[in-house]
Amino acid sequence: MRRIFPLAAAIAALGLASPTARAQSGRERPAVDRGVGFLKSQVARLDPGVAGLTALALNKSGLPADDPAIGTCLARIAPTFSGTVESPTYTPALRGGPDLYEASVVLISLVSIDFIAYKPQINACAQYLISKQNANGSWDYADRSAGDESMSQYALLALWEAENVGIVVPPSVWDKAASYYLSVQGGAGGWTYHRDAPVQPDTLSMTAAGVGSLLICQKQLARHRKGQDLINPLMIPLGIDGKEIESRYKVETSAAAINSGINRGLAWLSSNYQVNKNPIVGQSPYYALYGIERLASLNGKEDTLGGERNWYDKGLAYVMANQSTSGAWNAQHDEVPNTCWAILFSVRATKISLHKIEIRRLGAGTQKGGEGLPSDLSNVEVVGGQIMVRPMGGAIEGMLAVLEDPRPQNADAALAGLVEQYKTQGPKVLRPFKDRFRKFMKHPDPDIRVVACWGLGRTADLDVAPTLIRSLLDPDDAVVNEARKGLQVLARKLDGFGPNKGATNEEKQAAARRRQQWYESVRPPDLDAPEEILPAVAPAKPPAANAATGQ
Repeated sequence: MRRIFPLAAAIAALGLASPTARAQSGRERPAVDRGVGFLKSQVARLDPGVAGLTALALNKSGLPADDPAIGTCLARIAPTFSGTVESPTYTPALRGGPDLYEASVVLISLVSIDFIAYKPQINACAQYLISKQNANGSWDYADRSAGDESMSQYALLALWEAENVGIVVPPSVWDKAASYYLSVQGGAGGWTYHRDAPVQPDTLSMTAAGVGSLLICQKQLARHRKGQDLINPLMIPLGIDGKEIESRYKVETSAAAINSGINRGLAWLSSNYQVNKNPIVGQSPYYALYGIERLASLNGKEDTLGGERNWYDKGLAYVMANQSTSGAWNAQHDEVPNTCWAILFSVRATKISLHKIEIRRLGAGTQKGGEGLPSDLSNVEVVGGQIMVRPMGGAIEGMLAVLEDPRPQNADAALAGLVEQYKTQGPKVLRPFKDRFRKFMKHPDPDIRVVACWGLGRTADLDVAPTLIRSLLDPDDAVVNEARKGLQVLARKLDGFGPNKGATNEEKQAAARRRQQWYESVRPPDLDAPEEILPAVAPAKPPAANAATGQ
């Protein structure tokens, strides 16, 4: 009996491999670590909303979900939920407008910490936010309805996080919100807190909010536009996650209008970008910087902000220069929120979220009853309120040692830990162990060979292709399947090279030869020569002579 069940990875997203999260230089870590130390000293006194923001910053900074400080934050959040475990009700501690910030950051923090375990609570927060959207597409204080750009951006960010983990958000939410943000964009391309209020200048923070919100709406409406664009109404369109697209909803806000609003906003930011306490920045430079990080990550052009190419370096320099001796940052809205925003900017929090979303979309299946371990632990099922497999912590070296051990104990947790490391850090965390994975390919246990194929395929290094091509000839179908998927990740596209499930030896050979030809076409000169991949095809033997006839 196998001790580790096959990885159920499915390469989706049109075959594109998940992008590696941009690694920071490391110069931000001392400041981030001091900020984390300050936040840990404050968690026992926080209200639920600030506790949610703090938990998010702590988790994005690298603290695990079971860290005591995050546990304290979760304990501060817990009283806002009532009812049953399966169907909780969310009742914010704050009212009148601040409840929208609270619901948003609580939702985002729960997604970051453990969206499987907290999915009912995430859904409860999402439904609360959806119910508070105004007719014009905005969110605002209870005594206003014209729209508050700051509140609206947080509600949209939260609902974006929620929809990306499977919570249903009506497409009209994105459509109305996009229309709202376009309606309050200034003539020069910027945004202010309340367009209806007199003498409020456009600011860096609110323009970042406007552009970032339009980028979110653009992304979430794209799947519905795809549904509209179908030529044949009998065809069922599928989104990037493989789920059926709701093609009946007709998007009212044109893609051209949203793109124009984004471009005008980016042009304003490029002309006005600065990092200080000048009024044009907004109430808090750290709040503004977190918004800038968000829109830059969502825009997918992280090296530029319109025409501003050094936005991150300039922002980080300001953050590092203005940290207090306590480890905190301060501006309007108190030390704890400002410290959270400074950390979220410094670690590129939205970039981390996008990386996790892409990893999830690149595929993993769940197996019920523990019969199967997905390649993405965000998809491990909850049974009886408990996670069935928890990832092992520590160094990858230790996880690989557990997998090599012939005893079954902790094998699933070790693999879960391996996947969790990849999910959070990307291919770079697997590359130092390429030779170890290659040795795994000689292991008698086919599940270990499956792990090897999974690991090699996600290093994003072309030099592992020969090993994966040879693995297409493995006698175990699960190994062949995972090798094929690993090659698809490396090639960044789905194709017909095969082999298909249940292929004969001849079909495996043919598929391996086709993949070898692909490798020959893309191989840099310094990598393995083609003849080292597969053995030469043996010449066909002549038919045996017939003893009776001599022929």
